[in-house]
Amino acid sequence: MKVESIGDAVKVITEVYGSEQVRVANEGTRTLVRIAVVELYATSKPATTPMLLVFDPEQPKPSVYVQPGQLLANGKAPRSASTVLVGGESWMQFSFQIPWEEHHGIRRFIAAARQRFAQDD
Repeated sequence: MKVESIGDAVKVITEVYGSEQVRVANEGTRTLVRIAVVELYATSKPATTPMLLVFDPEQPKPSVYVQPGQLLANGKAPRSASTVLVGGESWMQFSFQIPWEEHHGIRRFIAAARQRFAQDD
């Protein structure tokens, strides 16, 4: 990711979710953005979750994490999910292939991540 794209993404996330809901931290060259509450879909279990986005200029796209225990619409855990420690907190990572193109922006990426939990596999 381009460094300037990371700054733009952080700005958009803060505008969309509000500064009281967003925390930003740097960990080496990575930028960690924690959103306190992201609405998923009514079929998701639970329907809201904290979300962590990790922007690394050495990676092609952001990494996305949710609160451990998040389930798909069918009530099952996502395949290949595991709990990892990022930024001093436990987060669930998963092997979803969320599409990313910098010119489409972070809103579309977050929407795709949210949509993934509405699916059954």
